[in-house]
Amino acid sequence: MSRKHFSRTGLTRRDVLKYGLYGGISAAMPGCLFLNGCGTQKQHGKKPNIILITVDTLRADHLGCYGYAKDTSPNIDKFAQDSILFENCFSHGPDTGTSFSSIFSGFLPHETKITQCLYLPSQVDTITEILQQQGYNTLAVVSNYVLRKSVGFEQGFMLYDDTMDEYELVRKAPERTAGRTTDRAIELLKQYHKTQLFMWIHYQDPHGPYTPPEPFNKIFHDSEQKPRMLKVNRSMSGYGGIPSYQRLGQNKDFHYYVSQYNGEIRYHDSHFKRLINEIKNLGLYDDSLIIFSSDHGEGMGEHGYFFGHSENLYNSQIHVPLIIKYGSSLNGRRNDFVKHIDIVPTILNITGVKSSSLLRGRDLCVQHENDSEIFSESQFGHDFSIVCNGFKLIYTPSKIRYELFDLNADFNEENNLVNDKRYHKHLENLKLRLHRLKKEDLLDIDLAERKKKLTGEEIEKLKSLGYVR
Repeated sequence: MSRKHFSRTGLTRRDVLKYGLYGGISAAMPGCLFLNGCGTQKQHGKKPNIILITVDTLRADHLGCYGYAKDTSPNIDKFAQDSILFENCFSHGPDTGTSFSSIFSGFLPHETKITQCLYLPSQVDTITEILQQQGYNTLAVVSNYVLRKSVGFEQGFMLYDDTMDEYELVRKAPERTAGRTTDRAIELLKQYHKTQLFMWIHYQDPHGPYTPPEPFNKIFHDSEQKPRMLKVNRSMSGYGGIPSYQRLGQNKDFHYYVSQYNGEIRYHDSHFKRLINEIKNLGLYDDSLIIFSSDHGEGMGEHGYFFGHSENLYNSQIHVPLIIKYGSSLNGRRNDFVKHIDIVPTILNITGVKSSSLLRGRDLCVQHENDSEIFSESQFGHDFSIVCNGFKLIYTPSKIRYELFDLNADFNEENNLVNDKRYHKHLENLKLRLHRLKKEDLLDIDLAERKKKLTGEEIEKLKSLGYVR
C-alpha cells in the first residue's frame, strides 16, 4: 500500500485513526462514519460479497425509477424496488476516467492526478486493493476502451477482463456490448460465486454513437413526431449541434438521436435482467452488497449541448443514478445530496474494514444534512463545480465565469443567480469552498517517476469516443 500524506491537513495518522473516515478536511470530527445504519458484516464474521455494476453515459433522469415517462428500464426499476435509491447523486467528473478514479479511490480527481495524465497512478490506493488484502477474489469485466489494461484501473484485480473485439458503426475504438459483457460476467460469477467475491461489471451501452440492435432501435422512435433538425458539427464538440463522432448516417433529427439513446438503455436493461437473474440463481442476491451507478451523464440539448459529455459540469453531465441493495436493510428513496466518493467508505463500513486513510466521503448508510461539499472537475482543469446546501457553483477559469444555481428550485440549471444580490452570501461562500478544495491535495502524488504518453493509435481511438478533441 502506498504512503498517504497528511501534512497539508495538520492531521496526524493518530487523529485519522481516532476520528475514522470523513468527507472534508475542514470539518473532521468523530461520529460521521461507521454508524450502524446498514449494519456491518454478519455476526459469524463473513464479509458480504460485493457486486459493483456501472453503466457508461447513463443519465439518471432517463430511467423510469427516476421519473422518466418512457419505459426504458423496467428491470432496473424492479431492482430499485428491492434497494435504496439516491435521487441526488453526483459524479466528480463528466468523463469515464475522471469519474472512476474517484469511485475506486475515494478521493477527488485532481488528487489522483488523472485530470493531468489520463491514467490512474499506481500510488493511488483503490478499494479493490484494500478488499484484495482482506481476502476477496477481485474480478472485473469492463467494456470501454478508456478502462483498458495499462491505464491503472486494473490494479488490485486478480482477474481484469478487458476483452473488446466489437466495433460500432463509426467508432474506431473497440468495445464489448451488453450481451457479451453479461455472458462473461455470468461465466465468472458461476466460477467464483462460492468464494469471497468483489466483482465490477462495467457496461459500455449507452455510450454513443447510439446504435442499439433490433428491436431496441425502433421501440422509442416515433416517425410521426415533428422533426427538430440539428446541424452536424465538424468538430468533436457537442455545442450547437451533433458532434462529428456521433453522427448516424444522414440523420439530423434531435428526436431520432434521443430515441436511439433510449433504445441503448432498454437494450442494456434486458441484459441487466439476465445478470440479476443469475445473481439470484447463484444465491447471491439476498446477502450481497450490490451497487448500481453510472460514471457520468450525456448532453441532450441542455445549454445548447448535444449528445456528448466531458465539456461542462451541468447536471446533465454529472447527475447519475445510484441504487444500492444490501439484504433487506436498505430500501426506499433518499433525496439528500450524495456523491461517488461516498461509495468507498460505505463499502468499508458494511464489510467492517478499517482504513487509516483520510477519505473525503461519507457512509451512505446514514442520512446526513446537505452540507456535504460535492466537488467535480473536468480534464485539465477546464471547469470546476461545487454543490453544497442545495446550491451549485460552476467556475470556468478560461472565461473567468461563475454560474450559481439553486438546485432545490432549479435542478435543470436554467436560472443563473450569479448577479442576483439576494444570493451574494451563497456565491461568496461557495467561491471560498471551491477554491479551497481545488487547492487541497490529501494524496500529494509525485508523477515524476512515471510519465506515460498516448500512442497515435490510442489517441485516434479516444477521439472516436469523444474524449480527445
